[in-house]
Amino acid sequence: MSFDLNDLYYQSVVLPDEVKMYHYSGDFAGEIACIDRWLARDVADCMRKRLTLQRLFAVELLNDYPLSAEDMVNGLKERYPAADMSTLDALIAFGNVDYILRDGKKAFQHKALSNIFLTHTDFLEKTFNPDYKAPAPGVYDNDGLRVMREKGSRAFRYEVEEKIWLKKDAERPGETLRIWFPYPVSCDTQPASEIRLLSSSHPVTLTGTVHRTAYMEVPCEPGAVYSVRFSFVNRAKYTDLSGHKPTGIPAGEGLSPADLERYTAEQYPHIRFTPFIRELAKQIKGDETAPLTVARRIYDWICAHVTYSYVRDYLMIENIPEFVLTNGYGDCGTMALAFITLCRCAGIPAKWQSGSSCRPDHIGSHDWAMFYVAPYGWLYCDMSYGIGAYGSGNEERRLHYFGNLDPFRLVASNEFQQQTTPPKALCRMDPYDNQNGEAEFADGVHNVFFRDFCHSRRVISSEELPE
Repeated sequence: MSFDLNDLYYQSVVLPDEVKMYHYSGDFAGEIACIDRWLARDVADCMRKRLTLQRLFAVELLNDYPLSAEDMVNGLKERYPAADMSTLDALIAFGNVDYILRDGKKAFQHKALSNIFLTHTDFLEKTFNPDYKAPAPGVYDNDGLRVMREKGSRAFRYEVEEKIWLKKDAERPGETLRIWFPYPVSCDTQPASEIRLLSSSHPVTLTGTVHRTAYMEVPCEPGAVYSVRFSFVNRAKYTDLSGHKPTGIPAGEGLSPADLERYTAEQYPHIRFTPFIRELAKQIKGDETAPLTVARRIYDWICAHVTYSYVRDYLMIENIPEFVLTNGYGDCGTMALAFITLCRCAGIPAKWQSGSSCRPDHIGSHDWAMFYVAPYGWLYCDMSYGIGAYGSGNEERRLHYFGNLDPFRLVASNEFQQQTTPPKALCRMDPYDNQNGEAEFADGVHNVFFRDFCHSRRVISSEELPE
């Protein structure tokens, strides 16, 4: 389907009951046929846009949830031979095993098993290993955070390589392929003067200022690997909030009127002040008026009520903050957006930042939030690191990630829900973020879905710089 980023607004339009009944019963083939019948009618333009989006979601859900309950149990048995259906039922009861109904039966996402092994190792080991002893509460990298607090800042230079290649059945040899690689964006922690394109497999153009990409337009070659290599410096500064006292200064003091309006406003379809969001923000805020304290209350509430879990692709979530806050689980980006939405609803300017967690031995997609409180200016909030620290009892680490980050980041996106440059003609697989790259064929007909290509990134070198 052709794609206009503004069409995402219509995801908030309510679907006809007939479509919803097919959807929630898990009859996606029936849902697609039902949508096609509705699209053949004379319906309102906004409904036509909503139905067109929903049809794409139904097709993607069919592909994204291939595992049956029996598949899940068999996967558990490979590691824990005594596992059975009651084990899976117990895991589901924890409340963060993502599944949908397909034809009335539970169907699980392709990442569901790896997610269970990540998030529920303690439960599985205690159940099946009588000699298991739970690890002591984590103090992961507290020493590194203390160094940053003592020095006031830390800086690292990284060299990173990104690669994309199509799966064989997605190749269209000789046709023009368009690829957008995530690329470091200029921001407060990543000076533009310290970002360098080092090499690429094919000619690239550096595009965009918010969702930064290295754009490549090349003939599709069978078995080809497309790549870019770059270096950048991340300079993280520490802001000490321990001695903060309420000042009576409005949260947005010092922001331009345009930025104050922008970062306290709704941004459909996800950042919207629904009755649930308004009531929850009101409950968390209570009688508190000091902006920093209100933001901390939001952070503390999410830490105490949400657990980490992989989730479905963001494109297939109807309202991301409500998904997290009503289900009680989410990943780094969904948690960050929940924090941003509650802050904005409470009158505190907040925005998105994302890219990768970047260390000498690991690099992986990651999202976090920024919020503005005078007199400090823009501060940081990493909800998933905070929740991880909360779960392990590491209060020192949890407190650090309200207000501060670390230098182990690659920032590729400085805003939420922004268009690529040049615009992708077909629907973006993640129109909200800029982490895993996007691709399509230039004919305007054949999209390249996440399932159609592989993306890898690696840290080639890293070094800490003297401050």
